[in-house]
Amino acid sequence: MKKRKLSKKQIKKERNPLKIKKVLKQKGYNKGKLPKGKVLHHVKPIVEGGKTTSKGTRVVTKIKHMRIHKARRKIGKI
Repeated sequence: MKKRKLSKKQIKKERNPLKIKKVLKQKGYNKGKLPKGKVLHHVKPIVEGGKTTSKGTRVVTKIKHMRIHKARRKIGKI
């Protein structure tokens, strides 16, 4: 399957703060903000077509997030 490259406009749309706030509320963070030390992680990277939805994202600690991306770089996925 051929990888589809997203435009800067599409990437910006997925990183929209209002969209992120909506997803966080769906995940149970009533104010739409994460606690200190947590980040929103896209399971499938946005540049590879990942979406900012409750299914397409996870809330993880900053340390865990760094480990995920370090492992992806190691196996050549980033």
